[in-house]
Amino acid sequence: MIWSRKMAWAGAAALGLCAGFAVSQWNFWGSAAAPVQRSGIAWRQAPPTKTVTDSGEIFKRAFWRRPGPGDEILHAERHEWSDAEGLQRWQWFLVVKASPELIKDLRDDNAFGLVPGATVSLNPEAPDWFVINPDDFSLFQSPQTGMRLMFSKAGHTLYATDSGRGFTKGAPELSPPVPQAPVPGRLPAARPPLTKP
Repeated sequence: MIWSRKMAWAGAAALGLCAGFAVSQWNFWGSAAAPVQRSGIAWRQAPPTKTVTDSGEIFKRAFWRRPGPGDEILHAERHEWSDAEGLQRWQWFLVVKASPELIKDLRDDNAFGLVPGATVSLNPEAPDWFVINPDDFSLFQSPQTGMRLMFSKAGHTLYATDSGRGFTKGAPELSPPVPQAPVPGRLPAARPPLTKP
């Protein structure tokens, strides 16, 4: 009888250990499969009215071409702020494992007329995945716009971003001129008679 109680306690302890191990593994694997929560972005103004994550469309708008067969888009996001009058502000962020052709076109052939930059400053409104070590990248930036391309010094990873204003409202359309009645001038309407000698 003492032997059977010891066996019962040992069995219960083993069952408890197995159950505890199973729960811990379930929690471990369950947390690994859960989506990563963004820490939140401190927006300069209000959050964007639209967030686009269609990587092919963002790539096309950014580089005016479709991704090539050797281009692998790792992350892409575009933020847009609109109101009743239309698009007011936009910005996009891309991380691409770039093909040699894309790197040649963007960096070596300099398709967008960028100049080398000295320091890499990150946009505070960038997504959580848009983080780089400035020492590992060479920066090219536009002197006129917000476009910045950061090429990894080792490998083919390209971080790219741009931002800008929406469509500028044009001047109001002028109303057509109103035809006016001719104003009498100093000269008579008919030629003077010619005298014959």
